[in-house]
Amino acid sequence: MRIIQVLMCGVLLAVCPPTARGQSFDLHGSAGPTITDTGFSFAGGVGVSPTSQLTLFANIERTHLSSQVRRETGSTSYFRGGTYLLGSAELRFAPRGRDRVGPYVMAGFAAGVSRPNVTDVFPTPVTNGARAVFGGGGLLVPLGQRFSAFADVRMFIGVEGSEGIVAMAPVRAGLAWRFL
Repeated sequence: MRIIQVLMCGVLLAVCPPTARGQSFDLHGSAGPTITDTGFSFAGGVGVSPTSQLTLFANIERTHLSSQVRRETGSTSYFRGGTYLLGSAELRFAPRGRDRVGPYVMAGFAAGVSRPNVTDVFPTPVTNGARAVFGGGGLLVPLGQRFSAFADVRMFIGVEGSEGIVAMAPVRAGLAWRFL
């Protein structure tokens, strides 16, 4: 029975024109600061929307976190910071659809490389593998038939190298162009 349902959905998707299904492709770019740790983030990518509420994105993301020194009475802590270059896959759900102003939620995973900053405290250059999962939410604002603006915050949690833990929270705003 399940196979018949899947086949019927496939046939309907193949026969209906893309506009009737709400299908489209997107190009987008965004930038913004990080919260909790000083830094900035840039992202760009492509997306495919099987419906007006659901979009699957493939992104390239570059996030840089600044090195920090914290001194308190009797102790000093150092944060190396670094640059993360990640490829990510993201699933975004906009309950009101992409043609109306409204919120959206997203979740996904990312993988790539991290290059920790070289400082006088951390003089050795290092390149690590990095993997993370993320979730977040934002606001989508249509700017006509094909363009939209968006702003979101997401939280990445993952691993860096063999023992490091990654936590980043970029806040980004951007533009998207929808075609087809």
